[in-house]
Order: sequence, then structure tokens, then C-alpha cells
Amino acid sequence: MINLLGLIQMYNTYDHKSIFHSVAKCLVKNYRLLDAMTSAEIADLCNVSLSTLNRFFRMMSYPMTVSKLPLLASQTKDNYMFDGNYIPVHASRNSTGCSIDYYMDSLQERITSLHESIDKEQIKKLAEDINSCRKVVFLGCPIPQGVWRLQMDLTLRGIENSAFMDPNYQYEELDCLEDGTIVFYTQYCRIGDNVYKKGIISGKDKIKKVVLLTNSTVHPLSSLADYSFCFEGNGTEQDNILMNIYINLIALTFRQS
Repeated sequence: MINLLGLIQMYNTYDHKSIFHSVAKCLVKNYRLLDAMTSAEIADLCNVSLSTLNRFFRMMSYPMTVSKLPLLASQTKDNYMFDGNYIPVHASRNSTGCSIDYYMDSLQERITSLHESIDKEQIKKLAEDINSCRKVVFLGCPIPQGVWRLQMDLTLRGIENSAFMDPNYQYEELDCLEDGTIVFYTQYCRIGDNVYKKGIISGKDKIKKVVLLTNSTVHPLSSLADYSFCFEGNGTEQDNILMNIYINLIALTFRQS
């Protein structure tokens, strides 16, 4: 079995003009068929030579070095609205106790608060919609890492999906949406980009559902969302943790549906 997470990483991060992105796209789309195929048959399926396919597999065996991920990270760092703080600046300045205790206590309180506010029926209904959709497109900059794990479940279920790290490729996805697509917009660093909003509005006839997942209770895309999963953020890395918890809950419910 081909490493699915590594395959999704290459699909999400590689330059779309590269032959390796084309191979990754083909393999993700046909992933459930690959176990019964020989390497030569897979190469034919992807319309590449066997040597190209073997080079692809060798590159995929080196996690975090197979793509332009470091370059993309440097290009998108300005999209963060905070400086990667682990606890709020005011707390670090005013606290006289242990920062570790403050971090753990505050995170525990926020997880408890999130748990109490979760709409389980809404998540269950979303899972049902995902099961009947044609494709799932993830948008946002940066995209939480939990999304890639959810992509594995979607791929194994035979549902086409994308979560490109480069925003330009995300915009291209919005320009060529397929009927029955569910669009996820994940935002925990920067207020919603108008380009995303315009793309969602222009593609509304092809969009099955719009899902908003954000650390802001007031968001520019709220009026367009069929599902809104929002919590009050504090501008720290804890928001990323809570965002990934939400994604994991959606993935868990989808897997059990």
C-alpha cells in the first residue's frame, strides 16, 4: 500500500506544472484501485514511464523534503495575525507564576468550553452531506494540519478532495468547481480574504454546502456558510489546537457514518 499521507502531502504542495503533481493527482484519485495493480499498470494509468513513477516513489519517501513546503511557508508567514505566541502577550507580561501551569490550565479551560459549545447534530448532518458530495475543497491560509488527516479518510471513501497550501491554487479550485462540491473555509490567523468570498459567491450554483471553521465569532463569510463552527480565539497557537480538535471531531463522525 502506498503511503497515503505522503501522497496527499505531495498532491497538496507540489507545483501544478510538475509531472509529479500530475502523478500524485492520478494516484489519489485512483487510490482504492492501486493494491490490485502492478507498477507498470500504475505507470500506464498515470500516463508516465515506469522510471518516472519510480522517481516519484523515491521522492515521496523523504517526508517534508519532497515539495516546496519551506518556500510556501516563507511566502505565507505574513498571513499570521499573531507572532506564534503560546500564551497571550498580556498574560506573559503580568503572570508571576509558572508559564507552563498557565498554559495547561488555560488550554484545559478552553477545551472544556469548546466541548460544551459543540453542536453534535450539526456535525452529524455535515458528515451525511460529505458522504453524498462529489468533492471536498479546503480553503484557508494556512490550512490546519488536521485537514490532511481528514483527506485520508475522504480518499479512502472515494471522495475527491484538495487542500492546496498555495492560495493561488486554491483560487484556481474556486474558478473550476464541480457540481456537488463542499467548500471548507478554515481561518485562524487572518480575517477572510475577499478573494475567497468572491469565489464562493461566483460558484454558489455548484457548491453543495459551505463550511466555515474559524476562531472568530464574527466573520465576513458567516452569511455564506451553511455550517458554522466558530469559537472565540485568543490569538495564540492554542487556537490552532482547538481548530484541529474541531477537524478531528468532524473526521471522527464522518468515519463512523
